[in-house]
Amino acid sequence: MEKYLAAKGAPLENKELGAFSPYLKKDNDVDSLPSSETEPVDKQEIQTIYDEKDCPKVEVVSIDGLPNKLLIHLQDGKLLEINCLY
Repeated sequence: MEKYLAAKGAPLENKELGAFSPYLKKDNDVDSLPSSETEPVDKQEIQTIYDEKDCPKVEVVSIDGLPNKLLIHLQDGKLLEINCLY
C-alpha cells in the first residue's frame, strides 16, 4: 500500500504499517470557510395574484422585486411550485 501511495504522490510521513496521514491539510479546515451569517439576506415578498372561491389560489414570490417562483395552491391541498429564472 505504501508503494501505491508513494506512486500517487501522497506523503509518507509515518512509516508504520496501517497508519495513514490525512490527505487534506489542516489549513483547509471547515472553520476557515466564510459563515453564511455574513451574507446579505434577500428581501422576499409573497403576493397573491388570484384567489377566487372554488379555484386554485395563485401567489408569486419575488426577491428584490423580480419574480422567483409561482405558488399554486390546488383544491386537494397540494402545492404546485413553478420556479422562474431571469
